[in-house]
Amino acid sequence: MRLKPKFYTAAIALTALAALAPIAFNLVVDAYDHNQLVDLDLNKQEISVKAHYPLYKMIEYPRIKAPTVILGDSRARALQDKYWQELGRDDVYNFAYGGATVYEIYDTFKYLQDTVELDTLIVSLPLRSMDARFKGGMNRVPEAIALADDPFGYYTNWFVAKTGWSLLEDRYPALADVFKNLSFQPVQSARAADFTGVTNMSVEALLDPSLCDECALKTPQGTLLLPSVYHGHGLGLGRWAGYWPEITIDRDLPQLFAKQVGTNGAADWRRFKQSDELWAMVEEIAAWCAENDVELIFLIPPTISEMQRRISDFGLTAANHKFRERLSTLAPVVDLDYDTAFTRDLDNFTDAYHFGSNPARKIVGELQQLIDPSSNETDLARKRRGPLACPAVEQDITQTHREGTLELIEGTSCRIWRHSHG
Repeated sequence: MRLKPKFYTAAIALTALAALAPIAFNLVVDAYDHNQLVDLDLNKQEISVKAHYPLYKMIEYPRIKAPTVILGDSRARALQDKYWQELGRDDVYNFAYGGATVYEIYDTFKYLQDTVELDTLIVSLPLRSMDARFKGGMNRVPEAIALADDPFGYYTNWFVAKTGWSLLEDRYPALADVFKNLSFQPVQSARAADFTGVTNMSVEALLDPSLCDECALKTPQGTLLLPSVYHGHGLGLGRWAGYWPEITIDRDLPQLFAKQVGTNGAADWRRFKQSDELWAMVEEIAAWCAENDVELIFLIPPTISEMQRRISDFGLTAANHKFRERLSTLAPVVDLDYDTAFTRDLDNFTDAYHFGSNPARKIVGELQQLIDPSSNETDLARKRRGPLACPAVEQDITQTHREGTLELIEGTSCRIWRHSHG
């Protein structure tokens, strides 16, 4: 039987409309401001950004191309552009992502190499992120770059449409009830794992070292010394032991803080293993900055003192120190994550990991003073100083310590680690 021409044409038209519907939706709602044609007064700065941090920033940054850039995770993201603008700095862009891994920091750096002429790069790099298994080695940046550079891929993307729908539901709550059964996510194929029990696995197979790279017990090198010999100062620190005293603090923490210190702290450090692959990425960033006259500053953001104590609980005090020593060979390290009055004051934090908006402003001010000690912006930052003061100038220094080429300069609740190469 032949299809009638009118019916055939109508069917084709309906199919085309169905296919074009997501494109039209994404074109108008534009969840990540790819075209900025229509302003629907949607909360993209909150909803779209958190749904896919790198995608939003990869689309936004080419319009700004600021020469001073901040990379890192949510704690770096807290150093918002508006806090720099309050000091008169309109040339700073915060390129940090919530939950960022070093893989994402590195790929964003590679993107910046081809996009802008950098003057200053601030990289927030806590020790925890140097484990390749952190966040499952997540890397959202390649996908973000691909979508930002491909308008057709962006407008036909179901994730973008789903985020757009979330924006509309937030702006017009009644839509959630009217279309509660509507889904923007098509059915996709799935590959289910076989959960059938293995009944004939040999003992040799179970003990295969490849199944667990931490399972083999390592023979200690040298004489075994008990921690008590060091009076709580940590193992293998030598003359630096006095700068890492045992954190003795006994207080009841709010429920969220206590849970993070107990559960998350153990998850952070129980199986921690520094990655040579990630370190090579950090070295490449530093080498490129040195070759291209880009000022590089590493930032170790603060956590509450009880969270810091978890590092020593798992025998990583020496590794914590060594990380700073090693990092400072590449560029100055601004260290805020050690036991101070600042990290003991819970009013400075929203949880055990994250500092609040007022401390974020203070940290921005301290970084500004370190970047340019003699500018008008720095004068304003010094006037706003609180109980946090990095040793930006001579009068800020409370003590110094040198061993070989490594130098520690301490201010108020802030340390700078650096190496002299002369």
